[in-house]
Amino acid sequence: MASASVFTLEGQPLCSICLHEFTEPVSTPCGHNYCKACITAYWDTTDRPQCPLCKKQFHTRPQLQVNTEFRDMVGRFNNTRLRSEDNTLAKPGEVPCDICPGPKFKAQKTCLLCLSSYCQIHLELHQGVASRKNHQLIDPVTNLEDRVCKKHDRMFEFFCLVDQMCVCFMCLNDEHAMHRAIPLQQEITARKARLVDVVAEMKTMEKAKSRSIAEIKYSVEQSRIQAAKELEEIAEVFTDLILSLRRSQIELTDLIKGKQEAAEKQARDHLTKLEQEVTELVTRRSEMKELLRTDDDIKLLLGCPSLDFAAHGNQMDPLSHFNPPVLPELSDLSPQTYVGMVRKCVAQMEKTFSNEMEMLIHEVSLSDGCEVAKPSDQAEKPMTDGFIEEVWNTPQDKLMMIQQCNAMDVTLDAYTAHLNVMVSGDGKQLRVRDGQSFLSSLFGNRVLHNTLVLGADGFTSGRFYYQVRVSGCDSWILGVAKESINRDMISLPEDGYWTFCGFHTLSHHRETFFGNIRAEPVRLRQTPKTVGVFVDYEKGEVSFYDVDTRTLIYSYTGCNFFETQPALKAFLFSMAGAPLSSRSKLFPSLGIYGNDQNNVLEITPVAH
Repeated sequence: MASASVFTLEGQPLCSICLHEFTEPVSTPCGHNYCKACITAYWDTTDRPQCPLCKKQFHTRPQLQVNTEFRDMVGRFNNTRLRSEDNTLAKPGEVPCDICPGPKFKAQKTCLLCLSSYCQIHLELHQGVASRKNHQLIDPVTNLEDRVCKKHDRMFEFFCLVDQMCVCFMCLNDEHAMHRAIPLQQEITARKARLVDVVAEMKTMEKAKSRSIAEIKYSVEQSRIQAAKELEEIAEVFTDLILSLRRSQIELTDLIKGKQEAAEKQARDHLTKLEQEVTELVTRRSEMKELLRTDDDIKLLLGCPSLDFAAHGNQMDPLSHFNPPVLPELSDLSPQTYVGMVRKCVAQMEKTFSNEMEMLIHEVSLSDGCEVAKPSDQAEKPMTDGFIEEVWNTPQDKLMMIQQCNAMDVTLDAYTAHLNVMVSGDGKQLRVRDGQSFLSSLFGNRVLHNTLVLGADGFTSGRFYYQVRVSGCDSWILGVAKESINRDMISLPEDGYWTFCGFHTLSHHRETFFGNIRAEPVRLRQTPKTVGVFVDYEKGEVSFYDVDTRTLIYSYTGCNFFETQPALKAFLFSMAGAPLSSRSKLFPSLGIYGNDQNNVLEITPVAH
């Protein structure tokens, strides 16, 4: 502290104790100056008073008086320093003084009445004039011309609420005489208040959006983690499928090898037996040749019984015992025999698997309502395979996927047709037989006989689809039915029928559609011309589509296609060693209501 200088590098006098500007400077008898509070506090901490700089000790604490001359000198120095700091040259972007003739100093204030900006020196001169002491001063601004009315050359004092513009006092007596105006400062305050509210609202929105961003990022991260987990599980599923195919391949290979080994063993056994018989033939042939060479006839007769011809039941054919055994055809047992079977089975598996995978990929791509674009080099590339030589067209909707993957060639079984209907020779059309009638009215006489005609082929698994042109028929019914249906029952799901029907009501000249006869009417925007029927056996679903508009009309879910077999039938099948499945066979079915011989239902081919 004793080495502290009283002046800074800039020449400003400082207290050597607090090293700040002097506050109530006092002088000690030794001639050094300190802040009155600083030296008093310093002496309070020592036993004997002394000067902090020269260490001169005093017998008693001196009576300190403020050094007015030194205080005034410090004040003048500070004012000079502040004035020199304020009078710095204006930098680019700062408001310059309008009065400075040469290099312009930085402006400290702007006078709204004089319309000029002043540096510190010229500001003191401006305020030194008595008539200017009441002028309004603001922080320096550059756009003074924007604050002045160009017509009256006066400062803006009011804000016109009608024209939403700043005006001067003279404008209120001119073109804005009938307008409502408020003081300019009042509008500025109101605008600032509104801006504060807007800023607060924007801050709230910013926080909400920031929170949404955080939530979306978290959701994306969780989705990424979930997707990675699902991809791992999918990889495990496909790995299990590959391992299952590998096990089936090994099982088939082992089976073929076992059959080949069995065939080779059978051949070896036959070969050993043949070799033994050849050896025996050689031995007996030698004996016979020996008897033939002897001249002793008695010996010949006595030697003949040793051949034991009679024991073999044919004395005239001594070789009858040595007929060669029938050997299996080894070429039929070779692995090449099974190649065709394997190729056919694998081709069918490949086609089914490809169709299922395309259906799965399409359903996944449409699960969130958007399609995933394929790479340009794969978009138009047809799918060809060693087993499947057909071109795959990328489906545009679910119905197209169903049509490409699950379409079946359905024909009607004429033997299941009612006497009142007739099936065409190709099994594709159904029409009313001449001179017969079906039902007098849908809601009249009770249905005594089911008019549905079944398809020739049934299905117990997988998916199948067919479509029927119904535009040529006023009243029709189509769908699927169980093999074990009761033909005298009405077409209801509990009876084993899953159908959709349409009726033309003559009194109202309109079409009425039902999921089944006892259900509530189904509202359709337009009458379908061709109806597609899609069955997913494993999911228990039966769906009906309008082929022209490619929309879903009606759908059954949770259908029970399984049924318990009678105990006697199950017992008989078990005794016969035949498997008895609980899966009921489903048959395509359609029928016509009415007696109009012009009504025709036609099973149409599915256009890919």
